[in-house]
Amino acid sequence: MGVESKCIMPLPHYEDDQNEHLIRTEYKNLKSTAWWKSLGIDAVVLYSWGAPRYLPIARAIHKAGIRLIVHLDMSDRIHNWRNATIRGFLKDLRINIMRRIHLNYADYITGSEQLINVLKGSVFYGKKIANKCINFPSPVSPKFIPSSQNKQYKVTCIGRWADEDQVKRPEFCIRTAQELVKIDPDVIVEIYGRTGKTIEQIYNKTSIGKERIFLKGFIKNENLPLVYQSSMINYCSSRSEGTHIASFEALCCGCSIVSPPRKELNTLRWYTSKNSGQIAAKDTPQALAQAIANELIAWKKGERSAKKNCKRLATHFPYR
Repeated sequence: MGVESKCIMPLPHYEDDQNEHLIRTEYKNLKSTAWWKSLGIDAVVLYSWGAPRYLPIARAIHKAGIRLIVHLDMSDRIHNWRNATIRGFLKDLRINIMRRIHLNYADYITGSEQLINVLKGSVFYGKKIANKCINFPSPVSPKFIPSSQNKQYKVTCIGRWADEDQVKRPEFCIRTAQELVKIDPDVIVEIYGRTGKTIEQIYNKTSIGKERIFLKGFIKNENLPLVYQSSMINYCSSRSEGTHIASFEALCCGCSIVSPPRKELNTLRWYTSKNSGQIAAKDTPQALAQAIANELIAWKKGERSAKKNCKRLATHFPYR
């Protein structure tokens, strides 16, 4: 669009940093009004989820006189009141009070349609915040488009599978793949992303589907379109997600989406509507595998196609 822009991130530097597009600084500077003023910039898009721990950064940007857009890459369960215990309720109340202060520093607040609707209708967050809200989910690069080539009889799953990333549920991911190849004798499953001991040990300890389940490891973002374009389905195994960019990228490449039935994955319910996928009956690897198998049958019957999926995408997700 002709707007000069750079990414601002804390130290340390990494070997593959694209320094011409990147500013690295000490974390303390991100909380400094003087440091932000020294940049001489007009606006900041802050990916902060409105989280209390990033409130000092939002405050510093605001005090520096810089326009602030707070982007909420998160599910629509922003209130997340836990009524089980008084302690849990009070903890959530504190988080939401701090988040409200955080969001009040923003000039604009962007996020998915579901989340923005929740904020606009929230008595707790009020009209001042509601008036700042704009429906603008996390963007997907224009390179994620369908291919003219026919899709393979293949399913993919993309994520970070290191043991410390338990939100992605690496064990759930590989167990789902193993259950799927038991149900369907022909399907291929490709799992992309760095793996940890958990997923590797489960994969190596069993012979289930080894000839049809492939741990492909890390893949550069620039190569992901080819993966999605050749796949029929992309499934999500996570415990919770915000926008879940991987699913949205896959949708843009004509895949359908399959997800567990978790409230923390509400965005996936949105992606699977309009005959663009399925939600599993239960939050188990077996149920998720069965939902994927059912979705593959829909592809076989001609009820799914990359062209149809993208046509629905153009009307259902007008921002794409």
